[in-house]
Formats: sequence, C-alpha cells, structure tokens
Amino acid sequence: MKPQPERQSQNDGTGSHHGSIPRTKVYSLYMITRSVTLAAAIAASIQCFTVGFLAPYLPREVCRPMARASRTFALPASRRLHVSNADGTVRIASSPGDTVSVVADIRAYVPSREMHEAAQAYIETLLADELDGDTLTLRTEPGQRPDAIDLRVDYAIRMPEGTDVVVEGINGNVDISEGAGRVTVLGSNTDVHIGRPLGPVEVATTNGRIRLYDAPADASLVTVNGSIYVHMLGGSLKASTTNGHIVAHLLSDQVEACDLNATNGGVTLAMLDDCAATVNASTLRGVIRSDFPIAGDECSVRRRSLQGAIGGGGTALSLHSLNGNIWLARNSS
Repeated sequence: MKPQPERQSQNDGTGSHHGSIPRTKVYSLYMITRSVTLAAAIAASIQCFTVGFLAPYLPREVCRPMARASRTFALPASRRLHVSNADGTVRIASSPGDTVSVVADIRAYVPSREMHEAAQAYIETLLADELDGDTLTLRTEPGQRPDAIDLRVDYAIRMPEGTDVVVEGINGNVDISEGAGRVTVLGSNTDVHIGRPLGPVEVATTNGRIRLYDAPADASLVTVNGSIYVHMLGGSLKASTTNGHIVAHLLSDQVEACDLNATNGGVTLAMLDDCAATVNASTLRGVIRSDFPIAGDECSVRRRSLQGAIGGGGTALSLHSLNGNIWLARNSS
C-alpha cells in the first residue's frame, strides 16, 4: 500500500488549531473567573466588616425590634398636657370632644434574642399617666430603663382645642398642628414643627430645625445646630441659632418686636410693603441689604451695619449675625 501523506495542521490565525480551544476564549474564561473570585472576596470582606466591626456601633433602631406593641387609650382632658418621651416622635393635633386620645407605637431593641422576654416585660411597664391639678402628664418610662434595652415610642395624640402643651424629649421630632394653646417644647435631637398655635410658644433644641407658622403671640425659639423658619401674626419674636439660618415673616403690623441672632448663618426678615419699623442690624463678616428705604434722624446705612426707621418707625427690629448676611426683604405674599 502507498503511504498516506501526512496531514498539515491548519492554523486559524489565533495561535490555536482546529480541535482545541482558541487562546482568546481561554483568556476570556480566565478573566471572568478572576472577576467573580475578586467580587466574592470583596463581598466577604464587606460582610465581615459590617457584621464583625461596624454593626456593634450602629444604632439598634436600624434593625428589627425584638419586641413591639401598640396601645390605644383615652384620658380625661385637662388644661395642660405634658408629654415626657425620651426617644420617639410626638404628633399632637386638636379635635372636638373632652378627652385626650393616645395611640402609642412601642419598639424595644436588645443586643441578642435571649433578651426577648426581658424586652417584652419592660414594655409592659411603660406609659403612665397622672393628673395633678390642671396638668395631665403622660410619661413614657415611669422607671429606670435597663441598660441593655434601647426603646422608641411614637405618639399620635388628639386633644381638645386650646389645650396647653409641654413636650420633653431627647431623640425624636415634635409636630403640633393647629389649635394648641400655649406650647413649650424642650428637646435635644429634635426637629420641631408648630402650626397655628393659639398662645405663646417656647422652643429649645440642640440639634434640630424649628418651624413655627402663624404665631399670634410671643415666641422664643432657640437651637444650636439648625435653622429657624417662622411666621408671626402678633406679639414679640426672639430667635437665635449658632449654626443655621433664620428666616422670619412678619405678616401683621401687630408684631411688637423682633430679635434675631445667628452666629454661623444668615438672617432674612420679610415684611409687608406698608410696614413700619425701627432697625438695628449688624454683621461681622457679611453684608446687609434692605429692600426698604431707611430714614430717621440717626439713620446710618453701611455695608455691615444699619440703623434707622422704615415707614416712620414701629416694630423694633434687632438683627445680628457673626458670619452671615442680613436681608430686609419685602414679603412676597
């Protein structure tokens, strides 16, 4: 037999031969495997970091509560309602009737499942009410909270119109809608919103914004880290913030005085076109702008200080900032 000629291998131009995997495919498979392995390693590292290191330092409230309860009850109305709630939101609204209705959403957080029964037992001790003269006090925690338990209680409260309100808290916002009488709010990490009160208002918070709308009487508003927004219909306004802006609207000529002080932030005061006021304004590292003509015997208009009268004088305005601008603006409304 004649010997068969030896077959010549045919190269496809990629360095591989028919019957074997092309080098480009081998390289692509290698890169895919490498990427998947790297992604898995990164995911495992993130998991170890969050669970092993970061999680113990996060607030427990970001996790699911170990114990939870909801309570609804009614209390007899009184002249003054005092709510003491360290952690949680307080929302208060007025409604017809002669009772105070309360809805409380309670959540307890503990570091381990073994403490579930302890958390549930502590929940059962919460929410005590006491009537002392004309003051109804609703206290979330009558006793000392166990050290291992974190707690959050959110309130939704309805009360008769005209009831005076006092709210004390540490961590949680306060929202008081139309119809409250005299209002006092003392908080730490607290945003405060008050709308259309019937009496004077006093608010003091450390880390939080303050919003007060359509206030008919005196208002004293103080915060350290937060801005203040207020609409005044009467009385006197005193507002101060360390790190934040103050924006005030005088909606009536019944406002007697306005004292605004901001350290690291600007001050904007908006007034009606026909307003009448005496102005004393100054800023150390900002500028002052007035949309109103300034007159008077002792008128002084400078870039960083302003004294004089608007419309013949009236409401006493004292506006001061350390590191911010001051603007006397016309009320757009």
